[in-house]
Amino acid sequence: MRRAGRLINFRLPVFAALALVCGAALAYVFMLFGVEYFYLLAALPVFAAALTALLIFTRSRRAVAAFAVIAAAFAAGAVLCALALTDASSPPVMSGEFAYVTGRVEDVRRASSGGVTLVLSSASAGGELLKGDVLVYLDESAGGAVAPGYTVRVFGQVFHYDLIAYGSVNYRVVNGMRYYVDAHGAMEYSYGFSLFGVLRAGIYDMLTSHLDGETAAIAYAMITGSTQDISFDTLSAFRYGGVSHIFAVSGMNITLLYMSVFAMLRRTGVGRWPSACVCLAVIFVYTGMCGFTLSAVRAAIMCAVASLASLTRNKYDAFNSLAISVIIIVLVDPFHLFDVGFMLSVCAMLGIILLAPPISRGLRRLPRSLADNIAMSLASQASTLPALLATFGYISGAGLILNIAVLPLLSLLYVLLFACVVLCAVIPPAAGVLLPAAALPLQAIVNFFVASGFEDSLVSGFGGWWLPIVVFVGIAALSDKFNLRRSLRAAAAGVCALGFVLGCVFSGAVFGGETRIVAGGYYGGGMVLVRSGEGTVMILVCDTYPGGIGTFAGTYAPGGVDDLIIVGGDECARYYYECGVDAQRVWLPPGSIALGGLDGAQVRYEGQFELYGTQYGFGDDYTLTAAAGGVTFAVCTGGYADMGRADVAFCMQPPQGAAANTWVCFNGMTGDFNLYSQGCLQFIANGGTLIMTGYIPEK
Repeated sequence: MRRAGRLINFRLPVFAALALVCGAALAYVFMLFGVEYFYLLAALPVFAAALTALLIFTRSRRAVAAFAVIAAAFAAGAVLCALALTDASSPPVMSGEFAYVTGRVEDVRRASSGGVTLVLSSASAGGELLKGDVLVYLDESAGGAVAPGYTVRVFGQVFHYDLIAYGSVNYRVVNGMRYYVDAHGAMEYSYGFSLFGVLRAGIYDMLTSHLDGETAAIAYAMITGSTQDISFDTLSAFRYGGVSHIFAVSGMNITLLYMSVFAMLRRTGVGRWPSACVCLAVIFVYTGMCGFTLSAVRAAIMCAVASLASLTRNKYDAFNSLAISVIIIVLVDPFHLFDVGFMLSVCAMLGIILLAPPISRGLRRLPRSLADNIAMSLASQASTLPALLATFGYISGAGLILNIAVLPLLSLLYVLLFACVVLCAVIPPAAGVLLPAAALPLQAIVNFFVASGFEDSLVSGFGGWWLPIVVFVGIAALSDKFNLRRSLRAAAAGVCALGFVLGCVFSGAVFGGETRIVAGGYYGGGMVLVRSGEGTVMILVCDTYPGGIGTFAGTYAPGGVDDLIIVGGDECARYYYECGVDAQRVWLPPGSIALGGLDGAQVRYEGQFELYGTQYGFGDDYTLTAAAGGVTFAVCTGGYADMGRADVAFCMQPPQGAAANTWVCFNGMTGDFNLYSQGCLQFIANGGTLIMTGYIPEK
């Protein structure tokens, strides 16, 4: 209960978690700006002054102790994150060298190319111990079949992952991987046992043996959280519908499993404490079977805290429970803060804690279960909206409805599938009948999402690190966690909502006669957006990952892409079918291969053309030049470029026969700017002047 006169009830775990995260964030900012970590010691006199003031003006030992805990949490976050960043950016043991690599198999995956990859722990190369996990790409000559727990030995070329990739912390490093190996020749292996691996493999074999490939992949993802076998189109359909979070094992899965096992044990006469211990053991095994994903770990910790509170007959506080889970996860590895799944999981839970109760009270005329479902759906979507915009560049408008209408059905399907898998594991002959029957509703839902075309409901806009802060201030103002007058509550929430909308609108606006040029890169290629008040053009280079293109377009082209230009040789037209960009017209160099079946898009093969006030021309099949706002720029993909001098040129690496005032490389280590280490760059061309905007990290 809130105490009268207090703005907020003080929760030490919440403030400690916030301090821990702020300390880690400060260390990360120091790294981005190239500031020595030594200057983190400047926080010491600040804390000392605050502690002195507390000792002078208050006699409360509890307040002094709480401040000491918060200061220690901040220091721990800063120090641990600084150490982790320093370690991850240290010179690799080896990179680019050939060696025998030995390690224990933690996971077996299928690569997007159709090959097999292994995740190795405790790996060594050439006798040298490698830090972190190692991703091994096997070739066709590897031979044999291994499972988690096996020990393998392969020969191949060893490479290391960089800490920063395309302007942000490399997601491979966040996931604990520091090296990858392109293996050659036969693989040597010996048997080993892994409980979690055996469980995953058993479920996978059971589902794939009795269901069609896509349905089995969906069911496997719902149970274990692994989406590796779901086709790109199907997974995108669920993302566009805003319900892809059903594949993230989190609170719903953990809670249902705990309650089911607990109820079953209690009915058999087992005591409360033994039942809780068994349930927590089951939760631990299930979390391990799901690969200890952070969303599952967060939910498991909160479940354990809730269980302990119930057993000791103490009131459960979800806010404190969430804070404790964050503290534990970040202390284990500060890089977890950069995990997108973890951020979304915490944001969703935080939104439910803060916003769901007042929404549910506002819907009190509806049946209680329906009101609670709507409240939780709206609260979680509101709290994850800014993080989704900042991370992926878009949100799903259809998800606002589908999460209310379809998510309860998917939750029931999860329970049904999980129960069938457990039953079929006990009675294997029943799998041929139970699994196909249980999967029928799932097949109908998959067909519904694939055929519905929810990509038309996507809402795109600019994201930024400050947007989540603005949104959560508004959510906190609306919640019942603060003692605010109703008028002040409404005013604060309104200001935050207005700030969020204006921030999205003006960040993506193009003013007057200016032309905005945004360059981004992804593994294998790059993208350049040219935006004016009349329309948006995207220029694609080489074979860039469709997911990277979608995020880039969603973030920097809120109104969508009007025209698409593909640069990269006479066969570059083939790439249109894979890039996933919807445009009115597609422009290709003269002589490129013909495209067909474009669903209404026009294909133009022209050497010179004008689009929205910008003049374009193909110097050759690998070079595109352009002029806008009195500024010239070029996009080059080959080793030689047929072009004059440009104010700025975007390329894989500076080609021969070309000149530019500024070179921007998509993923090379040369040039004036390198998108691989610095992230997306923005330029404004207006009146013959080229201006670079935004913060530019060190190379």
